[in-house]
Amino acid sequence: MKPLTYTARKRFTMYLGLIEGIVALCILLAGTVCHGTLGLMQSGATFSSFMGISAGMTGAGFGIFFQTRRLLHDPKRLQACEIRDMDERNQYIASQSANLAFWTSMVLTYIASFFSLFFSTALYMFLCIQLLVMLALYLIFARVIGRLFC
Repeated sequence: MKPLTYTARKRFTMYLGLIEGIVALCILLAGTVCHGTLGLMQSGATFSSFMGISAGMTGAGFGIFFQTRRLLHDPKRLQACEIRDMDERNQYIASQSANLAFWTSMVLTYIASFFSLFFSTALYMFLCIQLLVMLALYLIFARVIGRLFC
């Protein structure tokens, strides 16, 4: 399988950002329209959280789209970004940071799950399942990426 060029990967990222922005905007509009009619999310806090997350995802998706689009139209900046992103030292630092962030989030979720026992067993079960899902995804991706690149 032929690897994608840096420009093709950036173009792919640009279109994923556009798709994320459009889907989040549709969810935002559907939530606004259906707020009172279907009886969903009667709680004001739930509705506000839902709208805030959807609005944030909309902005992030369109932001990625426009930023990457602007980058693709500037060959000098695109070449500088390619050199920066493809540097082995920067890739190593990014992978070590991601690894540390993942395991820190696992530990914090583990601690939060046991503190949640004092408040809600449903929250405890959710956090425990979340830990299992995160661990399973980590192991699956490590196996797949290990087979692809090693």
